[in-house]
Amino acid sequence: MSEVLDKKMIRKVFRNAQKHLAIAQLIRRFSTNKADVRKTALQHVDLSNCRNVLELGCAFGAFTEALKDRLHPHAKITGIDIIPEYRPFFIDACKRAGYEGLFMSSGIDRIKKFPSGSFDLIICSYALYFFPEIIPDIARILKNDAFFITITHSDADMKEMVYIVKKILKQNHLLKDEQSLPIEIIFDQFSAENGKNILQPFFEKIQAIDFKNTLVFQPREIEHFINYFHFKKSFFLTDNEAHHKTIIGQLFNELQETAMKKDFVTMCKDDRIFICSGPLTIED
Repeated sequence: MSEVLDKKMIRKVFRNAQKHLAIAQLIRRFSTNKADVRKTALQHVDLSNCRNVLELGCAFGAFTEALKDRLHPHAKITGIDIIPEYRPFFIDACKRAGYEGLFMSSGIDRIKKFPSGSFDLIICSYALYFFPEIIPDIARILKNDAFFITITHSDADMKEMVYIVKKILKQNHLLKDEQSLPIEIIFDQFSAENGKNILQPFFEKIQAIDFKNTLVFQPREIEHFINYFHFKKSFFLTDNEAHHKTIIGQLFNELQETAMKKDFVTMCKDDRIFICSGPLTIED
């Protein structure tokens, strides 16, 4: 199993914007925590003077849309995502939020070209673990009194699914005991548990806010769980692994058995919000 999840794999998972939207709605439907994590993050800061905003890994602009009525009336929001298909969705999110929008699909390295001190606010939800190496540039392009707000998963995210998939892969001789799934490697790059230590060299102040959540599926709803897995399966199964249908069939049977025994299946979806201020640069 490859230990590297490349850009092609990320595009494969997220390029279908409509499916991504449907999965986001599925998560909200089956969540025990009905609060909006992005709105929860924004409640803790005054952004009324922010004019120049950047959303990294913006996808369809869910975090941008949560900024409605929170920024300066003449704010402009720039979204960056490697998948160009998200452009119309992001621009529509900017319109719903009431701000001018600009979308760039040139990749995350584009931020290296922004001048220092360009932005009043940078936001990023569920994406920083794909490119933690650009954190120094995030600090560099922020103004001195600006904020960086990022939301990330716990390393226990989807632990129930990880356990079952690893069990099935080992039974099929497709995973060694010491091997990790791609999803585990991703979360190891930036998670609730290690995020503060990774951010600390680049910001004077970091506020961490936990957002606890669990997905709960009844036996008759296991198909929705499987739909979620199908969307994320490239983070669990690589193209080199044979018999995907067999593995997914075994996963479905395992979930059905668990649901029948317990009357439900749960999946951890704990997150953590990091609100960073006082950006530090190498020159400091």
